[in-house]
Amino acid sequence: MRRQWKQGQVSWEEYRDSAWLYGDGIRRAKAQLELSLASNAKNKKKGFYRYVRQKRKVKKKHTPLDEQDCQTMDEEKPEVLNNFSASVFTGNLSSQTS
Repeated sequence: MRRQWKQGQVSWEEYRDSAWLYGDGIRRAKAQLELSLASNAKNKKKGFYRYVRQKRKVKKKHTPLDEQDCQTMDEEKPEVLNNFSASVFTGNLSSQTS
């Protein structure tokens, strides 16, 4: 629907309404899943704890400094970050970020 809106085939109101309905459906399904997991937690512990463990996982955020060698000294980190920023805005990649 978003693609159709971008191409001018669908009005903004139609796109907005469909996006809201889609999001509302997902929210309702998620709430129903969590309610059923909570109500059956006593009998089905495995499913409950699997869901809780999944929610506790932390997603690692990658930064330009993570790509560099772990031995990079604190004094070199600003230089690495500056080179990366400069390559993004100029379109040229330096040898350190490629």
